[in-house]
Amino acid sequence: MIAWRAWIAACRPKTLVAALVPVVVGGAVYINYADVECLGRKSDYYLTFGACLAFAICAQIVSNFANDLGDALKGADNASRVGPQRAVANGLISAQAMKLGVVVAIILAFVGGLPLGLREPLLFIPATIALLLALAYTLGPLPLSYLGLGDVFVVACFGVQATALTVYAFHLMVGRSGSLVMPWAPALAAGLGLGLLADNILLSNNARDLETDAATGKRTTVVRWGRSFARGLHLFNLLGGLVALALVFGWLPLALLPIALWQHRAFRRAQAPADFVPFLGQSALLLLAAGALCVTATCLGWVPVGGIFSR
Repeated sequence: MIAWRAWIAACRPKTLVAALVPVVVGGAVYINYADVECLGRKSDYYLTFGACLAFAICAQIVSNFANDLGDALKGADNASRVGPQRAVANGLISAQAMKLGVVVAIILAFVGGLPLGLREPLLFIPATIALLLALAYTLGPLPLSYLGLGDVFVVACFGVQATALTVYAFHLMVGRSGSLVMPWAPALAAGLGLGLLADNILLSNNARDLETDAATGKRTTVVRWGRSFARGLHLFNLLGGLVALALVFGWLPLALLPIALWQHRAFRRAQAPADFVPFLGQSALLLLAAGALCVTATCLGWVPVGGIFSR
């Protein structure tokens, strides 16, 4: 494989949806639930959105590179593994080069978020925590994914934290009035919904890799409790995620329910590791569609801001 193609593959483009959607939805939450008289200038929106998006994508790449490196060093990615090739384990990128790639991705994440950090230094704190957690997912003395905390990590970091941090960035950068209140409740609820849907991306990988993970001591939730647990969690994530988004953005996200149930029906029928391979892309597409419907509801004025999460 040509070197640049190996690096692109190591970025895991399908998973970058999990970085894109929380930023977009976070902006929609702010538009709907912030004080309409204190929404600031359009240029502030563009700056905040662009910087949050750049940071989120780079943070996701940091996590992906660190995962590629960590799983190769720990033996979780080996010849018996089914699914897309991993760069370090398959000799496409050396471990030393991947370490450098992690450092470069961290630098790019800080550069991407720098316009916000320079204006609001407080944002450096959650940004630094996010990057440390991205590394701790696979690397370090207590890697989260090897302790069965991967699902919690995805929901908390790539769902709740990413969405709420985006809304908070808008709050600091765009709000120009002391009367402006940070809309924490809808930000956290929307983040929870996105995190549950994003977790099905990880769950699909872990259900596929059950045997190889168990053989190398990677104690994911699927290794601990089996594929039957994974099937139940898959359904819970779908229903819980769409309902949480519906509480914030109205009924429109629930239009995906038939597609979600169709996906789950196929997921329940999967048995062999290779059967779970398509669900990574399917889960990413459903997450992307959910984000698009949240934005659509915002643009059409269908968000019930006078309901459970009133201004």
